[in-house]
Amino acid sequence: MPETMLAALSNIRTVEEMIVAFRDEEHCRRLLETMVWPDGRICPACGYKRSIAIAGRDTGNRRARPGLYQCSSGACRFQFTVTTHTPLHSTKLPLRVWLKAMWLMLQSDKGLSSVRLAEILGVSQPTAWRMGHALRLMVARENMLDGTVEIDHFHLGGSPRKRPDDPPPGRGRKGQANTEKAPVMAMVQRPTDVTPGAPAGDARAAVVTGLSLRAAERAIETQIETHAHLMSDEAKAFMAIGESFAKHETVKHSSHEYVRDTVHVNSVEGFNSRVRRTIAGVFHHISPQHADLYFHEIGFRWSQRVVSGSAVRKTRHGREILRTLWSRVPPALQLPNVFRTATGRQMRRSPDGGIVIKSTVAVFG
Repeated sequence: MPETMLAALSNIRTVEEMIVAFRDEEHCRRLLETMVWPDGRICPACGYKRSIAIAGRDTGNRRARPGLYQCSSGACRFQFTVTTHTPLHSTKLPLRVWLKAMWLMLQSDKGLSSVRLAEILGVSQPTAWRMGHALRLMVARENMLDGTVEIDHFHLGGSPRKRPDDPPPGRGRKGQANTEKAPVMAMVQRPTDVTPGAPAGDARAAVVTGLSLRAAERAIETQIETHAHLMSDEAKAFMAIGESFAKHETVKHSSHEYVRDTVHVNSVEGFNSRVRRTIAGVFHHISPQHADLYFHEIGFRWSQRVVSGSAVRKTRHGREILRTLWSRVPPALQLPNVFRTATGRQMRRSPDGGIVIKSTVAVFG
């Protein structure tokens, strides 16, 4: 990204500065082009790196709109804009509204509900809801986790309402508590460096069909490298999965063992807690159908932190420990990471007002 554009993003710290920076539509288009194509324009249809601008040219009944380009490949000649084959494809909203929405959602520590976003931007709630899902689709990460990776599981949903005449829930599969909540697998990669300025590790979560061995394997095999150092609790499914990795260590929660030297799952449990607080405090409810998109957003926020230092803290037992302090990357500087992998990830509006995910794979970026 050009230094001038990076400096312009670095200066956006407050809402007032954001409104001024994203006021001009032409400036927003050029800014978006710089973030989507940091190394120059690329045709989203064939990947050819040469194209011509045809804005203002006579194309028959009307003149070409600003920001319209044509691939220079003789076999392609595809016409495209910066939003082509992205979640912003064929949008009717001005780009300045999109950038404001992205900044506002990234500025919030745990997200922004569609109702609140609609009130701020002056759009309808369904429109704000689809804008939120566009962000969540763009921030999905495809790289595999490696190094030291912690895994855990939790259930999606709040506590069911209890009625006096309801029968006991009984026991479910393999003696587990019977529940209708959706089980979720969570994975957190520990950072390799904790010096000031070092980035945090990635975090992922995915809804699984059950907590069986096969379901857990399907969720993990596409996210974690086999040469990774796996850490988990003593769940039977995790014990079996660990045999497929280079190294697997566990802590035994049933014996009140939570930390053994560097072996623990505190990071992934912290991520689980963040997911629960985000759902309870911002969205109140998310359906299992769209849960993975929300997990993309929460995991992206987790990774957009850097080490700011360390401090000595006392535990409740009076023991002094060294804690790593984290600070969040400014939301304006997160925008390039959002749009860098936007091309190829396509989302369309369904006839009933919902969304249809056409592609989740980034073409380049």
